[in-house]
Amino acid sequence: MTEKQKLLWDMWTAGAAVRDIAAALGVSVSVVYSLRHQYGLPKRTPVFAFPDDPTPEQIAERARECREAHYARRRAETDETTRTKVWYHSTRDRSA
Repeated sequence: MTEKQKLLWDMWTAGAAVRDIAAALGVSVSVVYSLRHQYGLPKRTPVFAFPDDPTPEQIAERARECREAHYARRRAETDETTRTKVWYHSTRDRSA
């Protein structure tokens, strides 16, 4: 194994950024990915989680709040507004 191959392996397994590996080897980013494939280095999964992402519990709570607000708006509708909406939808040209 050459010195550059060892550097590639060490940096890749340590989780270094691909741009940093490319700079250390003096090659482009696409060459780093080609070398990864050529030498059988393991794929790395990207981490897209941000510290301020909502938790599943927070998402469920927000969904519940949205549902309650939606149903409250629906209950506030009068027969007059409902008839207008039904009339509007029933008179549209459905042949298109």
